[in-house]
Amino acid sequence: MKIRDAALKLGYIDALTVTGHPFDIWLSRIKGTHLERLANMHDPAKVSGWSLEEITIWVGISPVPPVEDWPEDCGEMAAHYVSIQGNRNRRSAWIEAISAMGYEVQADAMLPARAAAIRAGLGVHGLFGPMIAPDYGSFIDIAALLVRAAPPQDARGPEFDLSPGCGNCGICIEACPTGAISENGVNTLRCLRHYMGNLGTLPEEDYPKMGRRVYGCETCQRSCPKNAKLKRTPPSGDLIDSMKLEKLLTSPTVSDVAKYVNLEASGVKALAALAAANTGRKDLRPLVEALTDSEDEVLGKMARWAAKVLKK
Repeated sequence: MKIRDAALKLGYIDALTVTGHPFDIWLSRIKGTHLERLANMHDPAKVSGWSLEEITIWVGISPVPPVEDWPEDCGEMAAHYVSIQGNRNRRSAWIEAISAMGYEVQADAMLPARAAAIRAGLGVHGLFGPMIAPDYGSFIDIAALLVRAAPPQDARGPEFDLSPGCGNCGICIEACPTGAISENGVNTLRCLRHYMGNLGTLPEEDYPKMGRRVYGCETCQRSCPKNAKLKRTPPSGDLIDSMKLEKLLTSPTVSDVAKYVNLEASGVKALAALAAANTGRKDLRPLVEALTDSEDEVLGKMARWAAKVLKK
């Protein structure tokens, strides 16, 4: 189990193997949703071009420490994005270690990592979307690697794909700002995180619900009892400085946060403008008003709304 040992040395909580059988249950869940565009990921043999008999999927999970409350003059970034660079580096190091053992790894292969982790028995499906792992709740990162090797005898197969679920206490249903969660799961098109990548589709009546969020929303995760005992850590001083609303509204490229978020500068500024309005930052009104005539239609619209709110 040298591959597992390498994962543990790199900081993974655990790493286990699963077979390369198609993830049919995952596929059935995304059918008819906007995620159906990812359907080609469900069959590892088609993704890799390898036969089923020579596919082993290694799945590792690592902790993503929840973040303490951000200072009042900052926008908010979810813990996943705060930790994203470290998680990417850990994954790359694991791939290098496996390759050094003589195995072929498809580093860029896209797989339904959460479904693979559930197949591996590393956690259960949470009603609000993310997997929930023992002791670490939903604040985890998942790495799923396609390795060219015959699966070991204890590799779990598709008979383990149907997760028992988290218990459906319903707390996350009540907590979700947009009502995106129901007893049937998550309507991702109503999730604030989805809107952040598609700002033009965010209804104006939901602007106040963005609060101070600049990237990511973890309201559902913070409400989950499985996460209640997790220790929260402060973001670094450099990141706090980068997330100050004044800086987000004025930086030409917002380059300081680019390594964390996959948003254009105009998107970051638009969300910063909403955050200024939603927190009553009248001192930032001149900076917001300077964005109202932006050539970017969405930024201009959100800045005008924010400026109007700050005038009251």
